[in-house]
Amino acid sequence: MARLIVVVNDVAEAQAEVPLRYAATAAALDADVELHCVGASVAWLARGAAGQALLDRLRDAVDAGARVYACPQALAVHGVAADALLPEVAGIRGAAALLAAGFAPDARFMNF
Repeated sequence: MARLIVVVNDVAEAQAEVPLRYAATAAALDADVELHCVGASVAWLARGAAGQALLDRLRDAVDAGARVYACPQALAVHGVAADALLPEVAGIRGAAALLAAGFAPDARFMNF
């Protein structure tokens, strides 16, 4: 099975549709997809922070099988508590977990 690691770095809500669409599409094609929000992108993972259009795209990706993770350092920098994250967020993973996933022999990165 192909593995896709989508890194979403400092993407504003208005531009988030593109990486979410790629994540949803790859998952629908039976790829193992991890979407890692780092930098300012973690801000739209907080409950009540994102608009309905972004929530719909995020849910599309999760429903297709993608797993969404937030960077712990970015959460701290942007003042987002772990218990404030949307229920669609699978967990919190830092740089080591992101790199380990990407170092798998069948993994590919997409960076936004």
